[in-house]
Amino acid sequence: MKDDPSAEEKTGGQLPDDTGRLALTQVRALIAECRTLVLSTCERQTPWAAPVYYVYHAPGFYFFSSPRSRHIQEGLNAPVTSAALFSDSPRWEDIQGIQMQGVLQEVTRLKEQAAAVSRFLMKFPFARPFLQGGRQQSSEVPMLGDKVRLYRFVPKEIQYTNNRIGFGRRIAVNLEK
Repeated sequence: MKDDPSAEEKTGGQLPDDTGRLALTQVRALIAECRTLVLSTCERQTPWAAPVYYVYHAPGFYFFSSPRSRHIQEGLNAPVTSAALFSDSPRWEDIQGIQMQGVLQEVTRLKEQAAAVSRFLMKFPFARPFLQGGRQQSSEVPMLGDKVRLYRFVPKEIQYTNNRIGFGRRIAVNLEK
């Protein structure tokens, strides 16, 4: 047992009245902490999910993927795509995550591409050799620069869940606040 219980523990898992503001703070922290976004698409009543490394910068989650991948082809052609990210924990009380609906877009503006790539490489410095185009210098490092493109998932609806707030409770969050 902890010597200094958190506000959630003191109130039996209930948060203060400013739950929306607290949820927004927790969502932003979760987005910064996590690395993988799971994109979900559906075509002809057949769902599909694909994890991607991402970096968030308003208004969306930026990631690299093959234009031939199933989640890209289906997501770009669908009016809505869903996505989720969550913190993994061995304790059910510590599970938290966000579930989203939004749109998938290819990033084509060079200025936006440059900014997103810079942020992505700050978060994932190991990706630099993967993203270089041209000849492969080592058989251990695949050269993906010519095979991937930059995309973004722009959420239109975000729901936050945190089992410490309440099991099964969802809180609508607007990241643009």
